[in-house]
Amino acid sequence: MLSTLACVACSSPTKPPEGSPYLTTVNLPLALAGIGDARQPFATWFEQELAADGSVSQKAAAVWLWGAAPGAVSGYALRQTLQAAFVARAPSTSVLVVPGLFGDCFGDQSVPYGDGLLRTREASLTEAYRQYDDLGLLGVRALSVPGRASSAANGSLLADAIRSEAARPGVVRIVIVAYSKGVADALHALAQLQAEGGVPPAVTALVSIAGVIMGTPLADQLDDVFRSLSPLVQPFGCSASEGLEVASVTRRERAAWLAKNPPPAGVRYYSIVAHAPRDEIAWALRPSYALLSAGDLRNDGQLYASDSILPGSVLLAEARADHWDVALPRDRHPSPAMRALTSGRAYPREALFRAVVKWVVGS
Repeated sequence: MLSTLACVACSSPTKPPEGSPYLTTVNLPLALAGIGDARQPFATWFEQELAADGSVSQKAAAVWLWGAAPGAVSGYALRQTLQAAFVARAPSTSVLVVPGLFGDCFGDQSVPYGDGLLRTREASLTEAYRQYDDLGLLGVRALSVPGRASSAANGSLLADAIRSEAARPGVVRIVIVAYSKGVADALHALAQLQAEGGVPPAVTALVSIAGVIMGTPLADQLDDVFRSLSPLVQPFGCSASEGLEVASVTRRERAAWLAKNPPPAGVRYYSIVAHAPRDEIAWALRPSYALLSAGDLRNDGQLYASDSILPGSVLLAEARADHWDVALPRDRHPSPAMRALTSGRAYPREALFRAVVKWVVGS
């Protein structure tokens, strides 16, 4: 289980490039690394959402979360307290979702926790979240950032968007839910806000889901190829590239940047990691899963679970999912060929998103 690992290190066998700064990282138990562990109480909370979701066939949290034993937790009082606080705070809470790498390349299917229905990319940023209107939040929307820009460039765009949202009438608190590379982009945004006068007080939490915190060794191996070829092609409706998007998720860049830019104080941090056995990994992710498995079987086909925990965060869950299943509705793609590339597990993303938002806002 992940309880033996820390957030800021993974001993993957990636050799740093010649001339890169020497950086030492370590593996530690969660508690010794300063990581809170809320996996059991969150599993109880998540199971409640599963029970309410009529589209989910498997209602037990243990089917979808590693190590979940919600029956061992007396969660009634906790649920009542969280629910009451959430209901009171929701009308003044804005939830901003930050997409990941190549997030504008596949339209509807790349909107994290969206409904996957066909519509324009711009409309999907808001309309894909109408399914959460019953939560009573002030708003839920995905932020528009280029899918093939560097984290530094996207961080500047996100910083402006966060400032604007904080100034919007009625916004008392902002919860940022970031996925994959979107977590690195969001961390850059918070660092820029901190340097330019401080993070707005309305920003209460950042939730990392399968987040690129310490990078992935896959990117270190492929960076040179992407840097050369990416500016020359623009497939699937992707935004233009300067060749720096993959560099932003390398272990060498993420680890060095994080060492110099710890997450700002005053914001609460939460993490959800993902990993799955090979037969529950999407077919298109199995080659990269095999490569990563040489270092650690606990990977989602793109990232090591131990590289995906925010420093100083509370670990909410270890999702039994691959890197796509945990957030993206690609199993609902209108193309049978595209659906065939996924795991086919129909992961209950909506129930997970609801559980996360209610937990974070109500805590």
